[in-house]
Amino acid sequence: MDITYLTVPTAFPLLIALIVATPVIAFIDGPVVHGLVAAAAAAAIAAVARASSGSESERLWRIARPFVWCLAIPAIWMAIQVMPMPFRGLSHPIWSSAEAALGEAVTGRISVDPGATLIALARYLSVTATIFAAAAVTIDRRRAEWVLFSLAGATTAMAAILVVQQLASMSLAGEGQGAGTRTALAGGSSLGVILGLATTIRALERHETRRGKSDMPLSRLALQTAMGIAATVICWWGLLAAATPQEIFAAACGFAMMALVLLIRRLRFGSLASMAVAAVAMIVAVAMANARPTGSGDLTLRYAHASGPLVSLAERMVADSGWAGSGAGGLAALTPIYRTGDELAVEPSAPTSAAEIAIGLGFPALWMIAIMVLMAAGLLLRGVMQRRRDSVYPAAGASAAVLLTLEAFTDASALGTAVTLLAAAILGLGIAQSVGRSSQWARIGPSAMPSALGAQ
Repeated sequence: MDITYLTVPTAFPLLIALIVATPVIAFIDGPVVHGLVAAAAAAAIAAVARASSGSESERLWRIARPFVWCLAIPAIWMAIQVMPMPFRGLSHPIWSSAEAALGEAVTGRISVDPGATLIALARYLSVTATIFAAAAVTIDRRRAEWVLFSLAGATTAMAAILVVQQLASMSLAGEGQGAGTRTALAGGSSLGVILGLATTIRALERHETRRGKSDMPLSRLALQTAMGIAATVICWWGLLAAATPQEIFAAACGFAMMALVLLIRRLRFGSLASMAVAAVAMIVAVAMANARPTGSGDLTLRYAHASGPLVSLAERMVADSGWAGSGAGGLAALTPIYRTGDELAVEPSAPTSAAEIAIGLGFPALWMIAIMVLMAAGLLLRGVMQRRRDSVYPAAGASAAVLLTLEAFTDASALGTAVTLLAAAILGLGIAQSVGRSSQWARIGPSAMPSALGAQ
């Protein structure tokens, strides 16, 4: 039985199609796109479930198990938000106001818009499905390479659009209006600087491991290295052309994390890895603490680059959200209630992803999600230190997790469909490649090693 590769011929092209579509999704993000993405993610998961044998599923579960529990918590909380609350104090105050206005009993819930919360839950589940479909697909090293190339190509295309916008003086989206086209393209470009570096390092590592073999000529090394460097340069150019200083700072932190982790791995400073990561975290914390805020006292909005009316509107909603939040996806229902005279033209969107999560799920959930993302980064970093080769994949996943955590406090790109798809694919790729084949054999047992060796 082949235990090395998952046979997922249908899931692989579906995943590639989702990735290469992200530059287009940045322009047409909306309910129709959400439905198509959910359908594609469901089809990919169904293909994986149908093609996987029992041993393959068990192996994938062993790799992904630490991440499953982290991903399940937000989904469970969103499901609780739409349930009828047994006590009035647990539900949102809007239901008490509705009961008083109607003069009849109204079932209270945490969510102000249960329908929107269910849609948000469906979107979250589709992103989770994409993560596990990507993990199943990219256990195969060859498919992992193609997924990395696709991710680098898609993010480079997004950055190239920003470069063309600057050179041609075109306008793609209104500034300061939440997760618009510019924000989505900048978010993709931020991930692109990590992916470009990952592509470059992967080419160099592959040449080193295949040195002396005829299947890795110098011409291929030169081409792949040049493509990786070009992708990195274009993504940085796009960021410098259109991104805000806060977004550039977040991208620089992710890029530095990627470079530092790979340098530690290369120099075999395993005992110093945790110290280096802690040092990076401290530098980031100090730098953000000394950055110039927009004037908002709330941390979720302090580093937002958005219009004053939008920040002011979001600040009032964040202040009233409470520990339980107002329901995921309920921002559109709350905006008309909180608008004032000079905010009538403000779109129903949050300036930052952190603010939207705090409004929808509450502050405890926001910080729990941030901690879980950083824990996932830590697990991926452990995979980097345990791999003899292909450590670039979990390193990219960990760096992307750090970048997205920082970027969540600067703009709303992390909750846009394009960036979430890219992030899901990167995380799935990192999860799948965070465990080496030798580790897998140790877990599965020596009796399975001959079949695994025969599949290589």
